[in-house]
Amino acid sequence: MVRWVSCLLACGCLAQRFPSTEFRKLPPEEASAFLEGFRGARLSSDLCLRFEVTHKPRVGEAAPPVTGTLWAGTLAGGQVLRGEIADADGRPALAFLTLKSPAENKVWVSLRGAPAQEVNGLGSLAPLAPGLLLSPFDLQLPFTHWTATEYVTTERRRRPANVYAATNLAGQTPAKVTFAIDRVYGVLVEATCFDVGGEKTRSMQVDEFSKVGEQWMLAACSVRDEVTRDCDLLRITEAALDARIPPEVFTPASLARPAPRPAGFKKL
Repeated sequence: MVRWVSCLLACGCLAQRFPSTEFRKLPPEEASAFLEGFRGARLSSDLCLRFEVTHKPRVGEAAPPVTGTLWAGTLAGGQVLRGEIADADGRPALAFLTLKSPAENKVWVSLRGAPAQEVNGLGSLAPLAPGLLLSPFDLQLPFTHWTATEYVTTERRRRPANVYAATNLAGQTPAKVTFAIDRVYGVLVEATCFDVGGEKTRSMQVDEFSKVGEQWMLAACSVRDEVTRDCDLLRITEAALDARIPPEVFTPASLARPAPRPAGFKKL
């Protein structure tokens, strides 16, 4: 996921160029400043994305894509992301809302128009639809803002990236996440989750970026279960940039009804 942009979409799905540095390990103060710059990055405008998620088991055929819509914006100093998933008949099956800020990370979920419920821990890792791996956790990427985060190294992850390790609160899942941020563009490109025993449980990777108008954004990312080796591929199919999304779209109470779709979608 991740941020994957991280998100990623984190919603760090728009690439923001950061100053280039030499390919070297960062001193503590520079590593901290780079992370804070990443955490403080904001979308230049609201946006709305149409996407599809395809589950690819290690053995057997891929499942039919699950389709949905994402709304992303900035609210009260944090990053907000709303998602709606359609069922096989095209009707809303699930809606969720995530908030990520220096002060808090929250997730709310509404099933088939029921009042939204706040979830945390394992609840945020529940799949968006039956048969999928992808969860609100994978799109919110809360670990990028966990307090117990330290710089690990700078190395090549397809491109040079600064790598950090984030430790969760005791008893929470996952226990730790390592994530890599592209050192030039300041976007999350990889993340790996670990259990309390140090075993890999889940990995996320940004697979493609696409240019829409003058802006680069996430086009595809993958999530893999490191135990089963099953994988989900999320692909953005259309994007509406510079969208004007009403603030009430990003409220838990609004999840019980479909959100308005802006005009001006462009295919990726």
